[in-house]
Amino acid sequence: MHHSCLSQKQSVLFPREINPLCYISVPFQNNFDLNVPPNNGFKWTMNLMPIFPFSLGKKIDIINRVVLPVISQVDIYGKTSQTGLGDLLINTFISPKPGRFVWGIGPSFYFPTGFPNELSAKKWATGPGGIAAIQTKKIIAAFLLFHLWSFTGSEQRPDFSYTYLQPLVVYSFNHGWGIGLTSEIGYEWKKDVTNGSVIITGQKTIKVGKQFLNFVLGPKIFFGNFNQPQFGFRTTVNLLLP
Repeated sequence: MHHSCLSQKQSVLFPREINPLCYISVPFQNNFDLNVPPNNGFKWTMNLMPIFPFSLGKKIDIINRVVLPVISQVDIYGKTSQTGLGDLLINTFISPKPGRFVWGIGPSFYFPTGFPNELSAKKWATGPGGIAAIQTKKIIAAFLLFHLWSFTGSEQRPDFSYTYLQPLVVYSFNHGWGIGLTSEIGYEWKKDVTNGSVIITGQKTIKVGKQFLNFVLGPKIFFGNFNQPQFGFRTTVNLLLP
């Protein structure tokens, strides 16, 4: 563990997909989206998001963020249902050894691993990305940003140029409690389509033996100009491995 990491109480309250510098992290992020247009459908997405940093010499860290969705949905594509895997996303960030201000840049890769066909874009894509975070004693503010250009794949599926931005603020209390506010914003440039959500979360971290567990729960408020659900909520269980 780096000597310049956040204090133990602060670090375990901070979402590891943004600042995974003190722990190997395995979040199981469950998203429940209700009344999805145009058929009032339902969609459950469990994002398995392991984060594993490692040192590259004395001054540089490499942070790897993997996102693999497990999806079950009903009445999203007409009166049908699908259950399977979504497409795989890997973000890699090169970051100086952390201090009060943390940042990193690097490539992102998108692989068409999804099945059945309705759960995949059927395109390969890549592009740049970046993370940044700054901390005080009680507050951490951060953002995650990356862009993906598709470059090959099924000719029956459209190419895409997609930007994702996630700003985030977490306030930590005593005894492992915390509150968070984040927004997840996606913009598809070729179709001029915006989708996003604002998520307000309550958080609690406990220790079971030597294992830290971080629990997150909160509602999702959607916005955008394409098929946004009427309501949703998120639950996350995050294993933190020193």
